[in-house]
Amino acid sequence: MDERFIMSEKRLLDSGLNDLADLLDDMCKLATDTVSASIQAYLEGGDVFIQVRQWSDTLFNLHTQVGDKAIELIARYQPVATDLRLIKASIEISYDLSRFGRYAYDISTILKKFNGTRMRVEYGRDVIAEMGERTMSMIKSSIKAYRTKNIQLAEKVGEDDKEIDEIYLNHLKYSAENPPQSMEQLIADILTVRHLERIADHAVDLSSSVIYMITGKPISGWR
Repeated sequence: MDERFIMSEKRLLDSGLNDLADLLDDMCKLATDTVSASIQAYLEGGDVFIQVRQWSDTLFNLHTQVGDKAIELIARYQPVATDLRLIKASIEISYDLSRFGRYAYDISTILKKFNGTRMRVEYGRDVIAEMGERTMSMIKSSIKAYRTKNIQLAEKVGEDDKEIDEIYLNHLKYSAENPPQSMEQLIADILTVRHLERIADHAVDLSSSVIYMITGKPISGWR
């Protein structure tokens, strides 16, 4: 095969991979903003339901675009193993970023469902604030691990998740033994900590995809 043709094909594939990276960069920023807005609104009040829903929908659409682009690159350029690994990881990372948006949307619906912003968040506030801060840190670390291809940082996200799980399970036990007078507040609290725990799990999954993208080795047993 003509060497010039091979080089041209490679440049076209590289251009497509850059397009994938650009889509993921857009998703990273939007996912971070979406989760942060939902947590802040839950703790401090404010109605972000419509905005978070729009952002969540946008993240899902971007995830679809990543999948479509990945299929196009595979079909047109027959990428080699390393490129295929990058493409596969990109699809998985985009899924986790879209799930950040979905769970943020779920959090934003809670106060709206239970008397909207008129219900003051008191029960479990400190736990939710701590879980929110730790979860945001895991999101940012997993995204930084992806952007910098940092295996050590990705592995730390897996370790941080153990602390989130411990806080979550301890709070469930405390809530069963010390429920608030308001059933609405209890339901809102339990749903919120569950959504935060799931967001943290997806940060772990994202980090696992980063490690796979770099090493080619699947990660199991983190959670």
